[in-house]
Amino acid sequence: MEGETESKEARFEKLASSLELVTARMIETAVVNSRLASSQTPQMREMFDAWIKCMSTEVAGFFRGGGEVSLAAVSEATGLSRESVMTLLTALDRQGELEITHVKASPGNGKNSDICDCLINCGEEELR
Repeated sequence: MEGETESKEARFEKLASSLELVTARMIETAVVNSRLASSQTPQMREMFDAWIKCMSTEVAGFFRGGGEVSLAAVSEATGLSRESVMTLLTALDRQGELEITHVKASPGNGKNSDICDCLINCGEEELR
């Protein structure tokens, strides 16, 4: 019974450590976003909008003829992450620039790209 209590205490400590990391990551993100928002000038916004338009046009070009195109191929050709390509594709669909008519998915690799490695290293397996 005593070993089980220690095990629960160890799991609690790992959970607390994980929550500390999550909190630190959230605060860091808020600080970065605040800095970006406060330093954004009209010129910076125009440059960002121009870059988004340029990248959107490049991504849309892969789909002009219709058919299937690999996200990995678009990602590699544009230098954007798969997630960024998906974001631009859904925006282009909402804007009527293209129409997403089919979605094909494969089993994932098990890696959550929304979570930094520091949080994954203190993952669920360790908390069990």
